[in-house]
Formats: sequence, structure tokens, C-alpha cells
Amino acid sequence: MADIKFMDISQNDNPATTDSILVGNKDNGLKRTTLGKLGEMFAVHGLFHFESVSQVLKPNTLNYSITAPDVEGYKFAFWIGVQTIGCVLGCYVDNATSNNAAIWTVDEFGDNMTTIANGQNAVKAVAVYVKNEVA
Repeated sequence: MADIKFMDISQNDNPATTDSILVGNKDNGLKRTTLGKLGEMFAVHGLFHFESVSQVLKPNTLNYSITAPDVEGYKFAFWIGVQTIGCVLGCYVDNATSNNAAIWTVDEFGDNMTTIANGQNAVKAVAVYVKNEVA
């Protein structure tokens, strides 16, 4: 049998994920595993989820209600990426941490807003969710 050298991890203050340690239980005895495998055991996969919500621009309308849809296994966290699609308007979300919020636009164009509200231009925001186990 080959000699196995054991080293206190704190000896080098820089353990690598490929370094091995012994783990064991009464059913399976001792086994060797890497620190990387041990770390994967505590990792949260799919921590974030994203949903895009948009509203078509309407004439003489400055604010657009948005609601983050329910996503199974996740809790709504906040809105990001507020933008206009197809045109350039200043915009913002009035309550970024609420799943029911509004996107406000700036009436830069006055009478030209009816031209911009052509059924193809829109406002959009992205809802960010966190996995329930972490939220």
C-alpha cells in the first residue's frame, strides 16, 4: 500500500479545491474526498431567477404598472434593467423592491408622444428573484 502523507490544511493557508480530506461515517467507514466536492455540498445552484416584464407605450401616459409574476421556488427581490424598447426616453421604477411597482417615463416629446406610442415601442424591467432556501 502506498504511503499517504497527511497535512494540516492550515499549514499552507491556501488550500486548493483539489486537496483531499478524510470523511467518514459508521456505515461506510473512512473515504477520501476533495475540498471541492465538500464545497459543492453547500453550494446553492440556481440562486437567482430573472423574468422580463414589459408594457407597450401609450399616448399621454407617463407611468406603467408592472407586477412581477410568481415563480415557484423563488421569492421576488428587486427590479433591474429599466429601459425603453424602440425609442429613447428617460425612465425609472418608483419602488424597486416591491413586486408591484410602476415604470415612470419622462414626457420629453410632448405632442410627439403619439408618434412614439406606435404599438411597437415599450418600457421594460427585469424582476430578480432569489431561491426560497436563501431568501
